[in-house]
Formats: sequence, structure tokens, C-alpha cells
Amino acid sequence: MTDTLRTKVKVAFALNGKNQKWLAKEIGINESQLSDILNGKRHGKKTDEYIKAIKNKLHIEEC
Repeated sequence: MTDTLRTKVKVAFALNGKNQKWLAKEIGINESQLSDILNGKRHGKKTDEYIKAIKNKLHIEEC
């Protein structure tokens, strides 16, 4: 995940009163997986799908 997208996720959390626990539950993964994705420690097709889901849930436009 790019720093720009990571920043947008943090801003979306702050604006919407949401957190990583909520987001992980919404997209169907555990919190440690989400943390790895947000910190750029996971890659691949499935990760790309999760990033798309993150953008959709938080209404983030492409970076």
C-alpha cells in the first residue's frame, strides 16, 4: 500500500470514527492481516482485492 493510500485510510478512520478492528471485520480478515496490508507487508492478487475492498468501504478514490 502506498503512503498516500495509507494516509487516506487514517484520515477516513478519523473522519468516520472507525478503526482497524471495524475495517478488518467488514472486509472479512483479521486485524493482523489488515495491519500487514496497511504497512505494505503483503502482496499479491488477494491483497489487491483487499485493498480494493478497503477503498470501497472507506469511500477512498484512487491514489
